[in-house]
This record gives sequence, C-alpha cells and structure tokens, in this order.
Amino acid sequence: MNSPSLNKWMLQFFEESSDLILFLSQSNQILYMNQAAKEVLTTQDNMQQIIDVLCSYCQGYTNDAEMMTCVNCFAKQHQASSETFQIYMKDKSQHIVPYSASYVELSGDDSVKVLSLQNISPQLKTQAIHHQKNLTQKIINAQESERKRISRELHDSVVQELLNVVVDFRLLKYKKEEELSKHIQLMGGTMTRLIDDIRNLSLELRPSALDDFGLEAAFRSHFKQLEKNYGLEVEMMSDLDGHRFSSEIETVVYRVTQEAILNALKYAETDIVYVTLSHDEHELTAEIADQGKGFDMDAPPQGTGLGLFGMQERAEIVGGHVQINSESGRGTQVMLTIPVGGHS
Repeated sequence: MNSPSLNKWMLQFFEESSDLILFLSQSNQILYMNQAAKEVLTTQDNMQQIIDVLCSYCQGYTNDAEMMTCVNCFAKQHQASSETFQIYMKDKSQHIVPYSASYVELSGDDSVKVLSLQNISPQLKTQAIHHQKNLTQKIINAQESERKRISRELHDSVVQELLNVVVDFRLLKYKKEEELSKHIQLMGGTMTRLIDDIRNLSLELRPSALDDFGLEAAFRSHFKQLEKNYGLEVEMMSDLDGHRFSSEIETVVYRVTQEAILNALKYAETDIVYVTLSHDEHELTAEIADQGKGFDMDAPPQGTGLGLFGMQERAEIVGGHVQINSESGRGTQVMLTIPVGGHS
C-alpha cells in the first residue's frame, strides 16, 4: 500500500468523520479542526486556545470523584500525557451531549496533540435500557422471593392457628360444662398467638409507628421484636430527637437498616448490632455495625446478593448512597447517607 493513498484516506477520514477531531499545539492552541468540530465549536481563528473555545460549551468531564467537574481539566495541562475520559458539552440547541474523549500527544519534534471527541449518546441510551431491564428483573425476583416468604408465614402460622380455632369451635359442643371454661381458655391462647402473628406480619410489611411517630419509634418497636424472636440485641444511638423527614426518606432509612440487620442476623454470627442515626442540615446518616465474622468484599456475595443490591438501589431513589466496609474476622459496617436539604 503506497503512502500517497494512505495519506489521502487519512485526510478523507479526518474531514468526513462524525467525530470531532482537533490538532493542538504544545500550548493547547488549535492548529486544525475537522468539519464535525467546526459544526459544534465556534472559533475566531485557528490559533485560539482550546480552553477558550471549549469552556463556553463544556459542562465538565467525568472522573472517579465527581460526575461533572473542571478539576484537573485536560485543557489546562500543558504537559499532558495520553488519556481518555468522558466530557459533556452543549450543542447548538443547548442540549447537553456526552462525548468519549481521547487526548493523545504525538511523538516527534512538533509536539502536536490530538483531541478526538465521539458522541456516545446512543451507547449510553442502550446501556441505560439494559441496566433498566436488569434492574427490573432483579426487582421482580426480589418481589417474588418476598411474596413466597409471606406466603409461607401465612400458611405455617396464621392458617394453622385458624384451623386450630375452627377445630376448637367444633369440639365445644362435645365438652361437658365443667370442661368448657378450660377449653375456652385454651382457645383464647390460640387467638392471642394468632393476633401476634398477624401483627408481626403487618409490622414487617409497613410499621404504623413509622408513619405516625417517625424513625426512632419504628426502630424501637422493630428492635424489641428482633430481640424477642431471635435473641438479637440492637443498641441504637440517635440524635434525631423526634425530627421528621419525608415519608420517602424515612422509608428508605428504615428498609436499608432493616436489611443490614437481617444480613447481620443471617451471616455475621453475632448477638449484638449497633445502629447510629445522626443528621445535620445537609445529611441524614444511618450506620449499622457489628463485630461479627465479616466477609471478604472481593468474594462473591453470600446468598443471592439481592439484599446488598436492594440497599443501594433504595438509597439512590432519594439521592443517597450506601457504603459497605467489611473484613473477614473484623465485622461489617454499613453506612447510609442521604441528602436532606429541602426534604425534611
């Protein structure tokens, strides 16, 4: 293949590519740009600084710490090495468009750098669709698992107790007068157990104390049931002092904490869990910690992993996030943080 043909094709690619391609000097001045770049970026002359051109369009680029930031902007680095990143820019219709960017310094005496920007809106849209499908499937699986659990609870406790009551009622007509009092007393015990079973199921589905009195009251009731039913002690420290938040936020805090404690009950092999609730004008924080056996965070999750997934998904609904820290033999800490500005 001869060099003239290759040069011709490369020049044709440069001019006809839908990617924005810019050649920059060592001081980040624009030397050349292709037609796609000219349609997005407006410059007064070819030797304009790239930072002067992009800043009127750029909405920040993605790094590991922030979604959109100007920190360590590539255009401000005069000694930049090759790198790739994602950048957001406004188009002529003022819509924000995501681009995948590559920034390469060519070898040679000229010290020329090449900035290439590819519109990745279609790829992100496809990725979002697949993520939504996976999320929907996981939610459906979690819902079905919960329905199966409630179904078993109803069958094994409520239904069985009701059958016992039905049998006891049928036996009444065969009882002698002196036996009736004792039999009715036994029936009363059965009905009391039945009421407790239904109340416990109701509390699991949606504790009324959460809506009526807030997080602290709901947690005290829940922790008392945990200790009574499973022998798990939960120590709570809180500075909420009865402070209320939106129903959505309180539900997320309650469910994430409930799930974290359930995981400790299942896997931590501990008799005590510590819950700390705190807030300021910006954030509401719930920390759930135990000193149990912990786990290797790089290993596959125990069980289905839907519990950990569900906690993070719940937190994201209200703009929060969940941080989990654990080591084998050193316990586990779950930290839920939710912004509360304007939510309380």
